[in-house]
Amino acid sequence: MIKLFSVKQKQKEAAESANGRAPVKKQSPGELRVQKDISELNLAKTTSISFPNGKDNLLNFEITIRPDEGYYQGGTFVFTFQISQVYPHEAPKVKCKTKVYHPNIDLEGNVCLNILREDWNPVLSVNSIIYGLQYLFLDPNPDDPLNHEAAEVLRENPRQFENNVRRSMAGGYVGGPGAFK
Repeated sequence: MIKLFSVKQKQKEAAESANGRAPVKKQSPGELRVQKDISELNLAKTTSISFPNGKDNLLNFEITIRPDEGYYQGGTFVFTFQISQVYPHEAPKVKCKTKVYHPNIDLEGNVCLNILREDWNPVLSVNSIIYGLQYLFLDPNPDDPLNHEAAEVLRENPRQFENNVRRSMAGGYVGGPGAFK
């Protein structure tokens, strides 16, 4: 019986010695799609992308959003993206690393954005998610909250909500059961 593993190992060694370097790792369909999505990004001047694990790891990256209008003007918010090998058939996992007083982002960084859950569709892209995140800062949605207290304040007293956002962005305390520190 032929030992397949030894045959594979010999083929690998032959390929390495033939060109003096290791063979190139084959990319998964998810990696290919992310590469395409990233090459087609159309980032606003208020948004940037970085690859903390190096440009070779396209499935894990960070997006930084610096809103220039609305309640969150002047803030800096960092989101981590973790993309599975089966992307785009599964939505990326997106978390906010920056603690923020927001009706659609809880204190653990979970993001309530419909296209990251039930409305995900393989035709959507990383660009679609970034637009959705930018929109959350321009127009927070109190009708689909993760932070129920922030949503209630936004609905009932937008001026107080704005004060709470400013206080939290300055590092201050916003009280209540879902307290922001």
